[in-house]
Parts: sequence; C-alpha cells; structure tokens
Amino acid sequence: MDAFYATLLEAAGGGFSLAEAAEALAISRQAMHEQISTGWVLGMVHDDQIVVPRLQFRPGDGRSEILLGIGRVVRLFEETKAGPWAALQFLIEPDPNIGTAPIAALRDGRVEAVAHAARAFLRIDED
Repeated sequence: MDAFYATLLEAAGGGFSLAEAAEALAISRQAMHEQISTGWVLGMVHDDQIVVPRLQFRPGDGRSEILLGIGRVVRLFEETKAGPWAALQFLIEPDPNIGTAPIAALRDGRVEAVAHAARAFLRIDED
C-alpha cells in the first residue's frame, strides 16, 4: 500500500515536510501542526513523517498561502472518516460533477462546486 501512497503523492505534485510547509507559510512548526490537526490544511503521515501536499499552496504576498476551500474539503473527509489520502485522491482526479479535477476548480475559485462534489463523492446527503 505504501507504493500506492507514494504514487498518489507524486501525482499530486509532491509534498512538503512539516517544517518546509511551515516555512512556506511563514508560521511555526507547531502552528502548521495545529492547522493540519484542525482540518484547515491537508496533511498526512507517509513513511512515519507528516507530509503536506504541495498542490494546496498558492503564492501570496511575500509568502505562500493555502488555497481557499482546502479546509472545507479536508473537514468533510475527516467527518466521514474517509481520511486525508482519500481527500488527496479526490482533489487530483477529474470529477464528473465539476468537469475537472477539484484542485483545478478550487484554483478557479469554485469552492461551492467543489464542496458539493466532495459531498457527492462521500455520499453525504445534502439538506
């Protein structure tokens, strides 16, 4: 199963270590860990280390920022116990509900469409 995760991470553009992600966002390692723990940032354990997929970062004013909507997707996958690896797979594979990969739709600012697609993917009934 480890090869699957490595392939998935590579398909997503690789990942940062916890320290590298914190540096990119200009925050402490502890703050980065907290962002992951609370579901605002996608992070997972790979080879006994926390890895933070690069695809969720975008350039900001003098530092990187987390793409708007990532936390919403991460929390949906946490609530359903699907997990961060399933969230990563969802983000990079084309979704029929939005006609593109959800990460591309988030980059276009289509947060609501991606949230709806994630709920459909996870089979969460919408009220």
